[in-house]
Order: sequence, then structure tokens, then C-alpha cells
Amino acid sequence: MSAAGAESAGAAGADVHARHPDTDLTPLIDELNAWFSDHFTRLEALAEELIGVLRFDAEQRLELTESARRRLKAIAVRALAEDQTLDGCGLIFARSALGTENGHLEWWVREDETRFARYSFGVVPGGDRYYDYEHHEWFIRAFHDGAPALVGPYIDYLGVETYVVTLTVPATLDGTRIGAVGNDIQVADLEAELLPVLLRTPVEAAVIGRHGNVLFGNSTRFLPGEYVPQDLAGVARVPLGPASAGIQLLHAVPAA
Repeated sequence: MSAAGAESAGAAGADVHARHPDTDLTPLIDELNAWFSDHFTRLEALAEELIGVLRFDAEQRLELTESARRRLKAIAVRALAEDQTLDGCGLIFARSALGTENGHLEWWVREDETRFARYSFGVVPGGDRYYDYEHHEWFIRAFHDGAPALVGPYIDYLGVETYVVTLTVPATLDGTRIGAVGNDIQVADLEAELLPVLLRTPVEAAVIGRHGNVLFGNSTRFLPGEYVPQDLAGVARVPLGPASAGIQLLHAVPAA
């Protein structure tokens, strides 16, 4: 956590404590903030490694040689092996960087705890199961806005009835933005990691995304996927992780 993030979390915790004199939420806020901040820090490190493999040709188009793709695979597979919460990760290229109408993703998914596979997307316009990823929020916010993003929960493109969240950061090579680097986390795995943290507090609480949808909560009042209106009475909100990601801790406050 950055010094600014720690200061912000500390101030938020003090404010929470003022409203909950018998329940200090500062440790909860610190732990959640550290988890999300750490995952974005690791994603930025992954982006740096993946981008370090790439080169532009004489016409400023990306060179995706077989050697480069083997190295991308090794980096992505290692990231999946080292972090069991990740369901998939990789590099998503902007078509403008490729100089083609077709898209391209170097994306690797977890088959089980020890096996990983590259996923082949439909990237030809008009083709079978065409995946126009450049219109998805997670790509727009990383590539066009140049900011870390967390989007979801939503049904995974790759799975059936599997809710995921997608984290992305910009991919920039030699000062030129070429796409986004991202990873998927299944909501079930996110809950397994962080719901026990929420369950340690008696206060009704939930972690919500940028658009007000619940990622997970510690009571039936806040169910995954449900929308929480901005003007909901009796709750307070505390930012978590990078500001651009829009993640918040929502918690109940006693009536005045």
C-alpha cells in the first residue's frame, strides 16, 4: 500500500470508528485495501514482463514471433501458478497496434491446479463467436483511459454460469499504448479469499464495484451481483485499492 493509500485508509478507519464506537473497522479496511492494491501491483509487474518481450518492426507494428509467444506463455503460466486466485491472464492487443482488422489475445487459463492452456478467441469480424473485446469496459478503461480497472461481476465469456471480475492495466511499449494486460478472478474464489475477512465484523458490509454491484457481502442484505443505489440510506462507503478501479467497502452505520 502506498503512503497516500495508508493515510486514506487510516482516515477512513477513524471516521468509521467514530460512527461505530464499539466496532473498529480500521483493520478490516486495511486488509481489504492491501489485498486489492497488491493484486493491481502484481498485475502491473506482469504487464511489465509481458510487454518486455515485444518489439516493433520498422513500420511500428508489433512483431509476434513464435519465440516471443513462447516467452509470453512462460510468463503467463508462471503468474497463474503463483497466484491460485487467478482464473486466466494475458495480453489483449488493440487492433490499431497490430495494423489488422482482426484482434489478438495471448490469454492463458487455468484447467486445474497444475495445468494451463492458451485460449483461442473468435477474433475475425463476422466470424463464428466473434469476440469484439475492444468494446468491453475493461479494455476501454485500460487502453483508452490509461487507468487500472476492475469490472464485474459478469458471466465469463469462456465459461457457463461462472461469474468473474476482470482486472486490467494499460499495456504500453516504447511510449505507445498497444492494448491491455489483465486477469480474471472467479467471484467464488474472490469470496473464498475475502469473505472470511468481512465475517470477522458484526457490521453488515459488502465490497462493491465501480457501478454499485456487490462483489461479495457478509449478509443477505448485500448479495453478489445486486445493485446498491448511490443514495441508499444507513450505509457509508470507503474506497479500496487504486482510485480508478472504483472498488468500495460498503458498511452499515447506526441511525442517528
